[in-house]
Amino acid sequence: MITDSLNSKALVSVLIPTYNAQNTIRELIQSIKSQSLPDNYGLEIILVDSSSTDSTIEIVKKHFPDVKIKVIKNKEFNHGSTRNYLARISKGDYLLFMTQDAIPYDNKLILNLLKNLLNDDNMICFARQLPKPDAKVLEIFARSFNYPNKKIIKNKEKIKELGVKTFFNSNVCSMYKRKLFEPPFNGFPNDIILNEDLVLAYKVIIRNKNVVYEPAAKVYHSHDYNIKQQFKRYFDIGMAFKETEALFKNISNEKEGLRMLLNQVKYLVKKKKINLILYCLTENVAKLIGYRLGKMNNKIPKNIRSKFSAYSK
Repeated sequence: MITDSLNSKALVSVLIPTYNAQNTIRELIQSIKSQSLPDNYGLEIILVDSSSTDSTIEIVKKHFPDVKIKVIKNKEFNHGSTRNYLARISKGDYLLFMTQDAIPYDNKLILNLLKNLLNDDNMICFARQLPKPDAKVLEIFARSFNYPNKKIIKNKEKIKELGVKTFFNSNVCSMYKRKLFEPPFNGFPNDIILNEDLVLAYKVIIRNKNVVYEPAAKVYHSHDYNIKQQFKRYFDIGMAFKETEALFKNISNEKEGLRMLLNQVKYLVKKKKINLILYCLTENVAKLIGYRLGKMNNKIPKNIRSKFSAYSK
């Protein structure tokens, strides 16, 4: 049921954690400021910076004096609590969380997300991620596999079909209704290494509300991780799933990894990149080992665990 309207007065808060973002922050904020919004909609941009050692803060203060910046100690950053802090100090009816390296594809990003949240049952709407122009072939495939050009409305009825991907949601670019940071949802878990977005999506779906994937809302976002970085990333993902295993204990996610691998190999054959198949297999083995070690991180000595994780602190 639609009760809100784009003709109503509302405020959108764009909330971005930053750290050493001098290479992207100016383009990102300029893109946000150029977004097409209804005349009666306001926009605020707030950054929480983890004590950058580059020119991030200076760039923002010089070029965007109206953008609010809060500085925290680097060791205080957490994917959950830092974003909850951003939500608390914001005033928006709709909260758009983005990462510092996500660049809007066009000026309709916010509008395309907003339209979905006018429906009472839709609580979260996240964007499609496109590979950057210089992305490598495996990353191009990963973006197309995880972010297809097909809209998906996810709810309890999708769990049997989609498994853990029912709860997939990405704070690279995801919009939330303000009420999700109030009881009974209470925002993101405060202390979590990763997957804070997935956990809040779980809270929404388990309460019979919807999470929407909107492919018309697009950002450029991709990475160039090597095998060691992939191992560390998946070790942290495994740790996050261990922390939240009570939520997902009956829902498998390793089958999805196998499906992705098989499709990766087919994609490489189709693109005549046979020489990358061995690298692809090695990368996926590293991901699997990292993930499984992460899930048993409580049995690994702390000094070794810190070497396996991308978050040394």
